[in-house]
Amino acid sequence: MKLEKTKNSGYLELVFGPRWTYIATVRNFLQRFLLVTIGNNKSADIISMAASELLENAIKYASEEGTKISANYFEEENTLILSVENFSSKDNIKILLDQIKEVNEGTPEEMYLKKMLQAAERTDGGSQLGFARIRYESGSDIEVEIKEDLVKISIAFNLCRLGGRGIER
Repeated sequence: MKLEKTKNSGYLELVFGPRWTYIATVRNFLQRFLLVTIGNNKSADIISMAASELLENAIKYASEEGTKISANYFEEENTLILSVENFSSKDNIKILLDQIKEVNEGTPEEMYLKKMLQAAERTDGGSQLGFARIRYESGSDIEVEIKEDLVKISIAFNLCRLGGRGIER
């Protein structure tokens, strides 16, 4: 374990094996952590929903063991950065990049409506609404960083936009 000094006002990092049963537990833990850290239930709900969506994708498309989630709160900027990392195949990475590019193109409302209409026409049982839902509910863009087969998806949440001002001091 490596500890470093940080200017973050709150942070966490969890690494776990890719199991569906862990998602709800991680979401509940993160929601409570965020409530204590940022002091706003609405913001904690939206961010933990986004984490759940990202974790579902990470586990569904993982090519190896290990999923990492981190949350870093920067009180002075009133921003929280959520990241999820996992290993994936080249084919799945291409699909992921295409999905995120599409969802980031229009306004959050336009893209959510578009993805809902596409989901209604699908016959395979999938919806691919997760990224559009995150953008719609948070107003945040989704960023992707790829290093070989390691995928890192990050979202910077502006807590003022979410309706949370952090902890009043």
